Amino acid sequence: MSSITKFIKSPNPLPTFFFSHGGPTFMYEDDSFGNKGAWNKIKNIGSKIKNNWKPDYIIVLSAHWQSSKNNLIEISTTNGKENELIYDFYGFPNYMYKEEFHSKNNKFIAGEISKKLKEFGFDSKLTNRGIDHGVWVPFKVAFSDYTTQTKPQPINKDLDLPTTSIIQVSLTFSDKDFDSNFKLGEILNFFRENEIYDESQQKYLKGMIICSGMSVHNLRDLGISMRQPSQVMPYVKPFNNLLKNIVEKEEDKLLKFNELQKNPILRQAHPTFEHFLPIIVASGVAKDSNLPIKELYNDEFASLGWGIYQIGDSPKL
Repeated sequence: MSSITKFIKSPNPLPTFFFSHGGPTFMYEDDSFGNKGAWNKIKNIGSKIKNNWKPDYIIVLSAHWQSSKNNLIEISTTNGKENELIYDFYGFPNYMYKEEFHSKNNKFIAGEISKKLKEFGFDSKLTNRGIDHGVWVPFKVAFSDYTTQTKPQPINKDLDLPTTSIIQVSLTFSDKDFDSNFKLGEILNFFRENEIYDESQQKYLKGMIICSGMSVHNLRDLGISMRQPSQVMPYVKPFNNLLKNIVEKEEDKLLKFNELQKNPILRQAHPTFEHFLPIIVASGVAKDSNLPIKELYNDEFASLGWGIYQIGDSPKL
């Protein structure tokens, strides 16, 4: 029996997305270290979410938040306040630390996520925490139309997503634990498939999931690659293609992900795995409902891969 007492099947479940989010420079459409194609694709997806699909909340997982101990999943909450921005990047121009993105949290949904995770064997707790740049940078692209380099934040600081809450959920403590992160996606799929009744609003709330990482993320080789004639490391395109094949075609994706840990190309593409884990979570979301996964965009730059994936079909609203 579910720990969530009142819910209904969603008639039109929303798709899940995997975003490659780059660094803070990704906020700026024409920045030389960003990626214009990825920027345009995320802007387009954001327009559909904000103007057409209008979820009541988005569960988001970022490469930049792993839990503090084994088997624990943490869930952000803000005690009724706006989501604060965590400027977890260093050595960038001062104007980047003045960027704004305004969003609300939903403590009720955060609590329901925690209950569902405990039901399936995870330890879980609510944590008073803002959203890191793996969330607010791509969300700023998707859902706002201002930066310090284009036009100013409006004087009246309205929410960038007026009707949609943002709840960040951590990854697991160990970046080598592909099994638990895949299981995390399977559990979170409940919130994609079902609408949860909120007594305080007297309505059913509809959610969606976004996972934010990079399809290839090797900052160690960034300087080396910039000095090469091709400026693209030789492992980037092969790994992007390998990942695309696993998520689009392989039936047992978790098996293939675990086998990949024995392949040297994974360590070339991801010297540490935190930016790879979000695509594993997204693949877990796909499993029980047998959702299709489709690559919407990809590109290679230096030692980075810019894969963007959609999990599940777009709703017919």
